[in-house]
Amino acid sequence: MNTNQLKKLSLFVILFIFCHALVWSADTTKTNSFRFVFMTDIHIQPERGAIEGFKAAINAVNALKPKPAFVITGGDLIMDALAQGYGRADSLYKLYIETEKLFQMPVYNTIGNHEIFGLYKQSNIEPSHLEYGKKMYANRLGEGKTYRSFDFKNWHFVLLDAMGMTPERKYIGHVDSTQLKWLKQDLETTGAERPLIIVTHIPFYTIYSQYLNGPTAEVNKALIVVNAHEISKVCEDYNLKLVLQGHLHTVEEIFYRDVRYIIGGSVCGAWWKGAHQGFAEGFVVVDIEGDSFSWKYHTFGWDAEKYNR
Repeated sequence: MNTNQLKKLSLFVILFIFCHALVWSADTTKTNSFRFVFMTDIHIQPERGAIEGFKAAINAVNALKPKPAFVITGGDLIMDALAQGYGRADSLYKLYIETEKLFQMPVYNTIGNHEIFGLYKQSNIEPSHLEYGKKMYANRLGEGKTYRSFDFKNWHFVLLDAMGMTPERKYIGHVDSTQLKWLKQDLETTGAERPLIIVTHIPFYTIYSQYLNGPTAEVNKALIVVNAHEISKVCEDYNLKLVLQGHLHTVEEIFYRDVRYIIGGSVCGAWWKGAHQGFAEGFVVVDIEGDSFSWKYHTFGWDAEKYNR
C-alpha cells in the first residue's frame, strides 16, 4: 500500500469515526428526550362542574403532541378530606380514582393537604380511625406510602410528602426526619450525575406572600415548607434541576443556584369558579432534551361561568 492509499484510508477512518460519533450523539439525545405533564390542585368534587373540568384537562393532556410519557400530579386532588366525615372523603377518593383512568399514560400522584382525612376537628373523626390522616391517601393512591421516587430514562424523580400535622390538628409545610433519611439514601443510590426533579405540594420557596402583602410580610407555615433548607442541603451534592410545586394556584418561577422552582398553577383555577388572581385553569408541560429542560403553562379553555351562574 503506497503513501496516497494510506492517506485516503486514514481520512476514511477519521470520517467514519466522526460520523458514527454524530449519529451516536443524536441517538443519545433522542433517547433522553421526552415530555411529561405536571398538573396540580385539581380539587375534584361533584359540585361546580369540577368533574367535567377535570375531564376537559385530561382530554387536553391526551391531545398533546408529542404525547406526554406520563403525568405527575402535585396534590390537592380532591376537595376535600380535611374537614369531612368518612362518607364524603371516601366518595371523593373514589371519584378521583375513577376519573384518573381517562389518562392515556401513567399517572404518579403526590399528596396535598386536602388529601389528609379527618385532620380538622370539625370532621368529627378520631385519630384512632383506621384511615385517619395520611393513611387514606396511602391506602388509596400511595400503595401504602405517601412519598416515592422513580426513574425515567436518564432522569430521577422524587415525589415528597410535605405535609406536617400539628398536635392542634392543623397542617403545615414540613418534611419529617424519617423522610429526610429516606431521601438521603435514595439520592446516594441515584448518584451525583443523574438529573433530578423533586415534586412537592407545598412550595420550598416562593415570593407569593411578599408579592401580595409586601416585601417584609411573614410567610404562613401552611404556605411554605418550613424546613426546605434541610432538603436543599441534602441535595447540594446532587444534580437537582427542578422543583415542581403546587398549593398556591399561581404560576411562578424562581431560578437560584442552577435550580428552577416552579409553582404550576392549578387545574381548578379558583376552585372551579374561574381564574385565580389572573391565572387561568391549566397545567405545566415539561420537555426534556438530554440533561436540560424547558416548560410552559398550558391552559385548556375551561368555561367556569357555565357551572357557576
